[in-house]
Amino acid sequence: MPVTCPHLGSIGTVGPGADACEDCAAIGAPFEHRRQCLTCGYTGCCDASPHRHAAAHHATTGHPIMRSLEPNEDWMWCFECGDGFRRRNGGYAVVDFFFEAGLEAALREAGDGRALTVTPETVTPDGFPLGTWVATYRAAASRGELEPEHRIALEALPGWTW
Repeated sequence: MPVTCPHLGSIGTVGPGADACEDCAAIGAPFEHRRQCLTCGYTGCCDASPHRHAAAHHATTGHPIMRSLEPNEDWMWCFECGDGFRRRNGGYAVVDFFFEAGLEAALREAGDGRALTVTPETVTPDGFPLGTWVATYRAAASRGELEPEHRIALEALPGWTW
């Protein structure tokens, strides 16, 4: 799905980002994940961290877009629009974080190639509502609203049925 975020123009040229949350490092506080402001390059910590410096930076500066600096993560987040997106094919594409989290959970549940079996009430040991996830994307498919890449990923799950 194409991105319609009006804040994409705020993305500037920033460096690689710091190895730690700048504010947590200054006070010796622990942090979870690093997020980099794409307006000024500031590196803060995510909302799972005690001090939530990335969100505080947005609240203080109004800089709208942060990106993840974590390994194997290539997404950005607009605080103003509440959308996640990635660079794709010279543009940007919206990220469906619920889909991605569910796909990861489904792959864990399916384990070593066994068929994925869920009921509407299925919740993974870490609390992900896998049954709701399956129902959500089956319903999207029946309405003709499922993204083509989501269909491909679902049909690749062992034992997936519509």
